[in-house]
Amino acid sequence: MKILKIISVLLLAMCIGCSSGDDGGPQVGGPTETPDPESETPPVDNSDPFLYSATENLKDVADFPLGNIVSASKLASTSASNTTFKDILNQEYNSITAENDMKMANMFTGPDTYDFSDGDAIVAYALENGFRVHGHALIWHSSIPNWLNTFEGTDEEFEAQVEAYVKATVAHFAEVTDGDGTPVVASWDVVNEYFDGSAVRTSLFTQRIGTDFHEKAFQWAREADPDVKLFYNDYNIAGQVDKRNAIISMVSNFISEDIPIDGIGMQMHLNHDWPSTDLPTSIQDVADTGLLVHVSELDVKANYSDDLSELTVERAQAQEEQYQRVGYYYTTIVPQAQQFGLTIWGVRDQDSWLYDGGSDWPLLYDNDFNTKITHRGLVDGLEGVAP
Repeated sequence: MKILKIISVLLLAMCIGCSSGDDGGPQVGGPTETPDPESETPPVDNSDPFLYSATENLKDVADFPLGNIVSASKLASTSASNTTFKDILNQEYNSITAENDMKMANMFTGPDTYDFSDGDAIVAYALENGFRVHGHALIWHSSIPNWLNTFEGTDEEFEAQVEAYVKATVAHFAEVTDGDGTPVVASWDVVNEYFDGSAVRTSLFTQRIGTDFHEKAFQWAREADPDVKLFYNDYNIAGQVDKRNAIISMVSNFISEDIPIDGIGMQMHLNHDWPSTDLPTSIQDVADTGLLVHVSELDVKANYSDDLSELTVERAQAQEEQYQRVGYYYTTIVPQAQQFGLTIWGVRDQDSWLYDGGSDWPLLYDNDFNTKITHRGLVDGLEGVAP
């Protein structure tokens, strides 16, 4: 009997050993042992279909900068949520953009009067923590201080005020450099959303300076700093072909007329299923200009049609794939010398401009700062995994 019992135990042990081999099968409940750091398969959290256990930081899987948005108040805050925000920011990213603090309405406080304090705080944080700063945005029709909206001077005086503001702002933020002498503010969105569809947008600047105000703005910025990278930034470059063609035509004119421009910012406010085939086409078209390409404001709506009352697994997976597509096409289409970087427009869902009271979930982290499968999709894309 003892011999039979021993044989039974040995057979059972052999069966268990066979079932735990490297057969590629699923691990129910996740790994029970510390994962091998050399393993190519990351641990998976199967307890929540919307989340996963990230093993790689975004900035570590790309050969170009990965960015997110900040505000001076968040960076100064010691609240629990903002402390977690800064922990994630420092761990995952190496580039930052001011969401609103470095726009005209915040900095241009009166005639020939500027308040750069919020931007200075952001630059100081970047210098201390090793971030690049992308300046956003010098001129935008939706960010005009009240006093300038009601300015009663002549059009020539109005233009002189805007010119002085652009030059003063660019020159001011060129002053801070790192230990190697490299300016912390590496670039600016000089003009944001000049076009409305394929037509020139009617704005205070077209009315008081003229439709060539955008050309003048780039020239003023270059006069203030000969080295900073100058970008044109707009939305629906991917997905709206006529608008993209108008922007590319503008860029061609800039180049032929020796108007300074270094790059194009593709905002990339996308939907889970839009754009589809035009996404790689748009990235290729912009790269073909020869300029730097910046995915400048990436987020992906999961509920743009308001057809969901809560996020579904199917929709979350479609959203994950859209993030993967952006990372993949940017990484594989844009030549390395033109890859200025990719910036996500927010960290957790509830802080997004698209959150809409909780009816959309557009970012890479949930409201508790857990890593969503959208993060996994972007990592896959950045690593060259085709969607």
